[in-house]
Amino acid sequence: MTGDVQQFLLVMIRMTVFIAISPGFSHASFPTVSKVALAVAMTLPVMAVIPAFQTELAMGSFVFIAVKELFIGMALGYITLLFFTSVEIAGSLVDFQVGFSMGSIYDPSIGVNASYYGRIYYWISIMIFFIANIHHMVITTLVESFRWAPLDQLEFSHIGMEGIVTLFGLLFSTAIQLAIPLIIVALLSELTLALISRTVPQINVLILGMPMKTLSSLIFMFFFLPILMRNIGELFPDMIRYMNEWLYSLQ
Repeated sequence: MTGDVQQFLLVMIRMTVFIAISPGFSHASFPTVSKVALAVAMTLPVMAVIPAFQTELAMGSFVFIAVKELFIGMALGYITLLFFTSVEIAGSLVDFQVGFSMGSIYDPSIGVNASYYGRIYYWISIMIFFIANIHHMVITTLVESFRWAPLDQLEFSHIGMEGIVTLFGLLFSTAIQLAIPLIIVALLSELTLALISRTVPQINVLILGMPMKTLSSLIFMFFFLPILMRNIGELFPDMIRYMNEWLYSLQ
């Protein structure tokens, strides 16, 4: 293999792994051929802006750099995955309070058991991701990653584990904040049912409770939808910031 071919393959490894993990690009309905074509289309511009290899790499060095590129692509894709997961966790928390968690089914599009509100929240986040052009910012950050972590960099002073732990805490708190309006609605519905059971004992609250919580959550979902979309939209710039901070920590 010549140096140019080796460089192309190394760049494509980082791009392909990122596309395979990031929810915005790795959806099951997106054909595999299209994913490969997207990785090649993103690799070619990068090849034009990064310094070319002067000599052909030895096989041992090539394999070592390929493994490094694999982990960098996985880390960047995992950061984006965490943000989408936090949104889906918010929907799962709502499902648990409303009573839909027992009806969770396998969703082949994301490859996990997904609840109803979890899927609604997830698809809202995907919609905002593309409508707000966040995917353009993600691709720009991915291209800029070759400036912060070039192919020939073999030593890293820091791997940013503290930032990952901080990110986990931030995403769990964000999930609770996104879910709290409908959780409050579900709790108020429970309180209303408790008052009904005390004042009118003849009414079977066990039969009335499920449809009442379902109807109230759906109604208030439409009222809170603009706020939910704004909060999810404000979450994605943090995704770009954490990707840049993790790349900067590799210096």
